[in-house]
This record gives sequence, C-alpha cells and structure tokens, in this order.
Amino acid sequence: MALGKSGSVLHKRRGGDASQHTDEDDDDELLDSLSKGTSKHQRWCVLIIVLVLVNLLLGYVHLQRRSRNKVLNVVTVLTDKSFPDHIASHPNGTLVNFFSSSCKYCAKLASEFDEAAKQLQQKSDVSLVSVNAGQAPLAVEQYSVTKFPTLLWFRRGRLVRDVAPSVHTTTKILEFVEESLQPSVIDFASHADFDEAVPQLRSVLSNVKTLPVVVGFGREPAVYKVLAEIGEKFRGLTAFLFVKEAQEGDPFMRVYFRESDADKEYNGDLNVDDVQKWLQPLMDRKEKEKDPS
Repeated sequence: MALGKSGSVLHKRRGGDASQHTDEDDDDELLDSLSKGTSKHQRWCVLIIVLVLVNLLLGYVHLQRRSRNKVLNVVTVLTDKSFPDHIASHPNGTLVNFFSSSCKYCAKLASEFDEAAKQLQQKSDVSLVSVNAGQAPLAVEQYSVTKFPTLLWFRRGRLVRDVAPSVHTTTKILEFVEESLQPSVIDFASHADFDEAVPQLRSVLSNVKTLPVVVGFGREPAVYKVLAEIGEKFRGLTAFLFVKEAQEGDPFMRVYFRESDADKEYNGDLNVDDVQKWLQPLMDRKEKEKDPS
C-alpha cells in the first residue's frame, strides 16, 4: 500500500513534471516563433529602407540629369520656321549666333556663348539663340551672313547691328549685351539746356575724324522712337541726342558737324528705314575720312 501510494505520488509527480515540461516546450516554441517573426519583420524593415534609399538615389540622379540637360539646352537652335517668331517675341533683345557644323571656330564660340546664355538667363530677358546655317538658309540669305561664326543683335523684331568679331568670349558677350541695353539717346529736358550745350558740342566735333552728332526734336512722338532705334544701329560710333521741347523752325532731326553750315536736316517720313537711308551716307562719308585708303 505504501509503495502504491508512493508510486502513485511518484506517478503524479512525474505527471506533473511532464506537464511542466510541456508548458516550457510551448514557451520555447512561442519564443522561437516570436523570434522568427521579429527576424522577418526586421528583414522587411531593412528591405523597405533599402528600397527608399534606392529611390531617393535614383531621384537625385534624375534631377542631376535634368539640371545638366537644362544647362546644355539654354541656347535654342532656330530654323527658318522658328526664327521670325522667336525674334518678334523677344523685343528687348536677341543675340543670334550663326554657325556652321564644319566650322572649328564655331565650336569654340559655342561653349562661351552657352555660358553667357546661362548667366543672362538668371538676370535678364535677353535671348541668346543659335542658327545652324544648314537648317536656316533663308535667314542666312536674308541677313547676308557670309562667314561663320557671325553674331547679330536684334531688338524689337529688327536687326540692329553686326557684332564685332572680338566679342567671342563669355565676358565680352555679357559686356556687349549690357552695353546694348543702355539707352541709346541722351535726353535734354529743355531747348535752353541744349542751346547752351551746342558750342561745347561743336568743339568736340573739331576733330575732322569725329562722326557728326545726331539730334532729334520733339515735334512728333515718333521722333524719339525712330531716333532710339537708329541710335542702337550706330551705338558706339557717335552720340544721339533728343530735345523734348521743339521750337518753331526745328526739323525732326538735325546732324551737327564741326561747322554749322555743314549741318543737315531731316523732315521726311518718320520710319527707321528712311531715316537710316538719309543718315548712312553722312556716316559713311566721315568713315572714309577716317580711313583715306
């Protein structure tokens, strides 16, 4: 009986140990399961982080490429079809680079021109564009482009002037544009102020090689507009003045030489072409005096 009881107790104890062992096994399995679940969760987190970083990197590369493309495409290449509309839509100024694919000097200018365009884009509405001679034969013929590269300056939809061959670096291009945007006409508020300045004006013209000074009088509103455009064409060669007050007997424009009896007056149609036809021979005559050969 004692043994039976003892065996029964032992059995119960063993049974109890077995039950305890089973619970511990369950706990271990739960821990293993949680551990595996945590491990999977961590792997997913790591994978998500990696994917996010990869996407950020790809986005950065894409933005960098777009940025580089924007710099490279600052200078638009025009054709015969796009040329007139572009010039007309940029009245404040367009500098056009006519180039040829076979011209080695054109390739050198292109990088300087592009850098100037990039800098101007940040502070000015002036447009710098290129024209491939092979793609725009009509524009080449219209503006008498015979050598490459050739830079032409346009404002208000019209050709203003050729650009000197020395303007082939970024610095020179920027200087040219800045100068070209300055007012081409000096204003006199009153006729009295101008009359007082005339003797000094003629003294400056005492040098025979000096080009005459062109003066417009405010008889009509169109005088100033035409004078300003003509002044841009001859910028840097001589002075253009405008007297707002007009007196009786004043012409639309007068060219002042060293001696008053050499002065010439203009009272014709107030358009740029007619005024330039009147003025050009006077300028050419003085240019020939500068260079007798």
